[in-house]
Amino acid sequence: MDYLSTTLTKKKEIDSIIRDTIDKLVKSARDVSKFATVALVDIDSEDIQVYVKYFDITFIPSTVFFFNAHHMKMDSGTADHTKWVGAFHRKQDFVDVVEAIFRGAMKGKLIVNCPLPPERIPKYQLFYKDV
Repeated sequence: MDYLSTTLTKKKEIDSIIRDTIDKLVKSARDVSKFATVALVDIDSEDIQVYVKYFDITFIPSTVFFFNAHHMKMDSGTADHTKWVGAFHRKQDFVDVVEAIFRGAMKGKLIVNCPLPPERIPKYQLFYKDV
């Protein structure tokens, strides 16, 4: 059961998985376990609020991707390229996004284009406080 998700509750656990996962994306499911690792993060944990604020995790679920300690971004036609905000419509959508990030990362890219059609990309409104 290597593919079961770990829940991270401490900053040092997140730092470790970002830093120590080599040649895999930090995000997976059973179908992508050959080239990705998944980690669920307890955003209510006081110790990891620095990441919640840094990545502006205000909507749940939000998915942030890393490859060899580099933050991977995806242009999906939304205002925020730093993370995937919202649920995936289908399991295959998740697999396609992870594969696109992995292939781009293997080519040295830090941002990739979303492989999904616009109708399967969650839409949301950004609100800026104190701007």
